Amino acid sequence: MRTLRTFAVGLSLVLAPLGWLSLPGGEYGPVLKGFSVQAQEGGLSKKIVPFVPTPQDVVERMLELAQVKKGDVVYDLGSGDGRIVIAAAKKYGVKAVGFEIDPELIKQSRENIRKEGLGNLAEIREQDILTVDLSPATVLTMYLLPDVNLKLRPNILKQLRPGSRVVSHDFDMGDWKPAKVERIKDKSDWEHTIYLWQVGERQPR
Repeated sequence: MRTLRTFAVGLSLVLAPLGWLSLPGGEYGPVLKGFSVQAQEGGLSKKIVPFVPTPQDVVERMLELAQVKKGDVVYDLGSGDGRIVIAAAKKYGVKAVGFEIDPELIKQSRENIRKEGLGNLAEIREQDILTVDLSPATVLTMYLLPDVNLKLRPNILKQLRPGSRVVSHDFDMGDWKPAKVERIKDKSDWEHTIYLWQVGERQPR
């Protein structure tokens, strides 16, 4: 299965010194622009997550699978240009918060929120995703990498309330059995997989 992020990671290992890469993205333009690095103090190794925007139709389907509704709070980990946060706030009228560490992406996403007039519902916080308190969220979205997903599992189990939904684009949660898996293709013929879990179901720790 081809995935944009898997392809981007492979290219990044070869072309990272250029600092700027452009991959097939159709209407979304350049899909890799620098790197988002997730890291913590205390010995955890750096996690390099290339910025690969989720196509808008995949964004919409992720939120639909999560059954976002009034009263939900959506957290997007590694929020990039803010498109998931904006879509959640605009379509469903819910509080949506993105977490990002790349200064350029933070600036861009905040400007996108301002242009949409969604400042009362949507916000972007500059924070390492591994340190985020997830407890306010009822819906958690992500497009990261497999090892980063696994590092998030303890926080998800410990902090999210029963009934909360977790949606991941392209990458699973190891041996956690998803409630739903859906595969779709975008306009550039890239295949995307969406995974949905519901907190409270029996998941290995």
